[in-house]
Amino acid sequence: MIEFEIADNNFSTQLVQFWRESFLAAYSDVHSAENIQAYFSASYTIEEANKMLSSEHFFCLKANRNQQTVGIAIVNYRRCSLNEGLDTAELKHLYLLPSAYGTGLAHKMMDEVFRSVKKESKSHVWLSVSKLNIRAQRFYKKLGFECIGDGDDIHVGNEVLASLIMIKKLVN
Repeated sequence: MIEFEIADNNFSTQLVQFWRESFLAAYSDVHSAENIQAYFSASYTIEEANKMLSSEHFFCLKANRNQQTVGIAIVNYRRCSLNEGLDTAELKHLYLLPSAYGTGLAHKMMDEVFRSVKKESKSHVWLSVSKLNIRAQRFYKKLGFECIGDGDDIHVGNEVLASLIMIKKLVN
C-alpha cells in the first residue's frame, strides 16, 4: 500500500540519496558517469535539499511503500517565465524508483500534486522537460499538459540539453 506524506527538513539526506538513485536508474544509459557525477555535485546536494525542504515556496511529496520512499514530487510555488500572468506552480521533480515503474504511482502522485496546488489557489501547474525525454512528455500530455515553448537548457556535466515548457490548467 502506498502512503503519501509531506517531507520535512529531516528528509534532506534521504532526498539527496533518492535524487541520485532515481536519476542514475533513469539516465545512466544516456549520460556518461563523469557528467552524471558533475550534475550531482552541482544540483543534488545536501544544501539544495535543505533549501527546498525549509522553504515555504517548495513542498516535497513522498510516496512510501512498506516504509520505503519509492517516489517524490517537488513543487515550487513560482510563476512560469513563459506566462507570467497566470498564478502557477512548477513541478520541479517527479522521480520514481524503478520498482515503482508501471504501477500507476506517477498518476497517483500527480493527482496529489494537483490537489495540493489547488489548495494554494494556483490555477496551473507547469514543468520543464528535456526534449529527449519523450516518455515523460507522453506521460504529461496524457495528464493534460500542453507544450507552450522552449525552456532553459539543462546542463548535465558538459552536456547541454534543450527543454520544453509544458503547462496544465487545473479544473475545480
